[in-house]
Amino acid sequence: MMHILLSQAGSYRDVVDHLRQRGAQVISVGPASAAAGIHSKKSILKSMFSPALLRARGAWTASDRILVVGWQSLPILAMIRLGILPRPKKLLVMACFIHGQRARRIVNRAWRWLRFPGMGFIAFSQGEARNLIDDVGMEAADVHFHLWRQTLDGQADATGIVDDGFIFSGGFSNRDYALLLRATRDIDVPLCIVASAHNQIDVADHPHVMVHRDIAEQEFEALLARSRVVAMPLKNQGEACGQSVLLRVLRNGKPLIATRHEAIEAYLGRDYGGFVPQDDADAMHSALLRTLQDADFRNTLGNQIRQANERLERSSSPGEEIERFLLSD
Repeated sequence: MMHILLSQAGSYRDVVDHLRQRGAQVISVGPASAAAGIHSKKSILKSMFSPALLRARGAWTASDRILVVGWQSLPILAMIRLGILPRPKKLLVMACFIHGQRARRIVNRAWRWLRFPGMGFIAFSQGEARNLIDDVGMEAADVHFHLWRQTLDGQADATGIVDDGFIFSGGFSNRDYALLLRATRDIDVPLCIVASAHNQIDVADHPHVMVHRDIAEQEFEALLARSRVVAMPLKNQGEACGQSVLLRVLRNGKPLIATRHEAIEAYLGRDYGGFVPQDDADAMHSALLRTLQDADFRNTLGNQIRQANERLERSSSPGEEIERFLLSD
């Protein structure tokens, strides 16, 4: 029997719906009133001690297979270690993202203490997979790399995919908006940033910049679909990042200028022409300016984006892939 423990009801629908159709039972172990969107570290820690975790008691037996999604995996694993919950035949942890070295070291120690035979991870980036193998001590066979993809809400109608001449940038995790503002200071076109309330963005000296915070997915994608170029400035840290915005870039066919990061290379390939070096505002400036002004270069990037989207669409579905990981021995 398969079971899915979700830290947020309604998340990862592509995976959950497929596994539910295959007979999996779904349990929400997050707070009953969990709000959608970006959560602070404080709210995540609070949710890890939610009484909702007790819903897992009696949910499975030692012969079952469990997929635990999100940070509630830590208390669930602790309850298994303490004998409060039975140890299942197989348990996979998915979607525990970290963007800081100190936090990574702390969590690595927890994973090492809590692991047991039959436990594994689904990694959304090669950096995450390497950390689990090299620093946590997981066997390579117990770490499954998954190229994250979902059917995201808010897709723009084809008529909404236009070129209104501005730069778009969006997202929360691992973003370096300060670098982007330095890179675009002398570029005389509008810059639209859609971020979280948790992102620090100082636009006092940037009159051509418009910042939106925590807007609906449909509004987010409508703005992205109207841009001429998408900028993705990423910090030199973190593992999985930028992927939800990248999926929207792919399905809208927009040229992308991005800090080189292996999480993004996994989708576009190392030879994608829109990568710039880490921590290099001048390179970001030059690449954005060229994309804005050079139609041939812009079309070349757009073609590479469309080819990457076609490759992704030929992949097996997320649910099918996660099911294979869960059923493998």
